[in-house]
Amino acid sequence: IVAGSRFKFMVGIRCSAGCCLAGQGLGVFDSEGQQIGVAKLGSEIWPESDALYVAEVEAEAPPSAGAHRWEVRTAAWDCALPHEAGAAAVSVRVVAPPDCEVTVEAFDRDKQTPIKGAHVTMHPYRAVTDEHGVARVKVTKGRYDIYVSASKYVSISTSAEVAADMITRAELDADRPWTSPEEDPGV
Repeated sequence: IVAGSRFKFMVGIRCSAGCCLAGQGLGVFDSEGQQIGVAKLGSEIWPESDALYVAEVEAEAPPSAGAHRWEVRTAAWDCALPHEAGAAAVSVRVVAPPDCEVTVEAFDRDKQTPIKGAHVTMHPYRAVTDEHGVARVKVTKGRYDIYVSASKYVSISTSAEVAADMITRAELDADRPWTSPEEDPGV
């Protein structure tokens, strides 16, 4: 998360007895105990889960880069069974505001066609390519490993020193289906 920016994240809570937690409140607190977010759990169980209720929380990232410890807390309450207050630690990684933009063009090496939906990672920054095979990643100046991956393609990586806005092209090879050595005539 970029320092000082507002962002949203999901919190999931489950009772070990499978109780209905719909509408129960939760709070998010920073390392100094200041409440920085509040939400109520939704009425629906998260799909394919066992009694997991979720809430979307909006908060503001800390102003300084680094790892920050937050805590999600629930109050004690009674329903069919009494529930004690609960708490869980959450680590929030904050990065400095970006000052450069890296444009990555992902193309199929053989067909020379753009790859839509390729994932570009310049840790901790990420983006996905559009229908033109282009992803724009806003980063701070520095050295990065650029990873580009896409379904049905062999992932690639390269390193780059980012000192200003730049454009780079990633040509990915189609991923060949695996064949056993007995089936592969080239072995």
